[in-house]
Amino acid sequence: MLGCHDYDGGEAIPYDTTYVKKYAEIGDSDWLGNAATISGNIKIGEGPIITIGSVVVKDVPPYTIVGGNSAKVIKYRDIEYFKKLKEEKNFH
Repeated sequence: MLGCHDYDGGEAIPYDTTYVKKYAEIGDSDWLGNAATISGNIKIGEGPIITIGSVVVKDVPPYTIVGGNSAKVIKYRDIEYFKKLKEEKNFH
């Protein structure tokens, strides 16, 4: 679960004491780099790599490598090779 304080319509400045819950859906075999930030209500597909320090503010497609602030697709992984390794249960 992710979340933040209510800053838009709350009863105090800069934010209310109300906590707004948000959820991230993280797929299978994902690799999140150190200090990557996932910002609520995000769906991360199967098998992406999210680089160190990335800020994810929108959905991440399956089998991608994303990075930056805000995270953008850098390239796509070899899907067939990924599936082959997964089927063979070659996990690190």
